[in-house]
Amino acid sequence: MNKTKELVFASCKDINGAIEYIAAYSEEEIEVYCENGVLRPEKEILAWYTNPTPIMVSHHFEFVGKGKRPAVMQISRPFNYTTGESKIDNSF
Repeated sequence: MNKTKELVFASCKDINGAIEYIAAYSEEEIEVYCENGVLRPEKEILAWYTNPTPIMVSHHFEFVGKGKRPAVMQISRPFNYTTGESKIDNSF
């Protein structure tokens, strides 16, 4: 049987008011991330999310937990195998 870890989702706000959407494997990892900032030592946790939509998770949430970023948070993008570059259309 395949055992996968469940993710915990939250949003936080830094001292400048910038809102960040974060995810980790446990609430403790999120709390440690919010307490140990680079410039300022604190970020305020605004909300805990129990069931965010998949599109919200893949586009807006940043993984702050330990280990590799989970596959559910990866976005599949077209790839050009002849040039070795991603086919991302940023013309809009």
